[in-house]
Amino acid sequence: MINIAICDDDVAMTATIEKMLYVIAKEQNIKISSAVFFDGSTLVANIRQGVCYDLIYLDIEMHNVNGINAAELIRNMEIPALIIYVSSYEKYLKELFSTEPFRFLSKPIIPEDFQAAFMAAYKRIRRKPEYFTFTYNKEYVKVLLDRIYFFESSNRIIHIHMADDAKDNNTDETLNRFYGKMSDVERQLSESNGRFIRIHQSYLVNFDYIRQMNFSGVTMSDGTQLQISEDRQKEVRIRFCRMAGMEGSGDE
Repeated sequence: MINIAICDDDVAMTATIEKMLYVIAKEQNIKISSAVFFDGSTLVANIRQGVCYDLIYLDIEMHNVNGINAAELIRNMEIPALIIYVSSYEKYLKELFSTEPFRFLSKPIIPEDFQAAFMAAYKRIRRKPEYFTFTYNKEYVKVLLDRIYFFESSNRIIHIHMADDAKDNNTDETLNRFYGKMSDVERQLSESNGRFIRIHQSYLVNFDYIRQMNFSGVTMSDGTQLQISEDRQKEVRIRFCRMAGMEGSGDE
């Protein structure tokens, strides 16, 4: 989940930014949440109350506390959020450097530039390690989420198949399994990471490790071939095409 703050005293502009974000998020299957603020002081107060944001879209010229002052206050709180300035006032560019901005977008916003900036921010945010946690023999185990190829369900046991370089030679690979339901794993991941696709009652696969896909199956990066169940074929094609940035819905 990417938590985003949008701060601009132009109500129409905040609506435009929010709409563009949700369109991109839907196309890329990225989970986001957004909060809108109309001046820098309310944004800063919200952050001081403990609300955390991964990405902040910030106008420069606003009433009460302008964008640059708001960013300085946020940085003084040692908040690592990425800041993207959205403004028609390029004369402030020199003053922005002290607030460590990630990008600057000029108004009126060009959709292609907006999407490029958001996807760059998303990739930067995703560098932070995410873990999948489970219990095995009454012990808590965590594995890096982006090193998981796929989950496989068999007789109420969930097996986690991982990239070779993510396996510890000193660790018993049987630890990468636990009792559970695939539907629960799918639900847990859908709330935090949108990169996994349920292709079969028994398989939940990481899109980033799909090497190729045809009508009835996928081939993973390690060569493993997995079947797509007949009732899921259309939905899987649609999600795959959207996540790959391909035109159309995958119905062709």
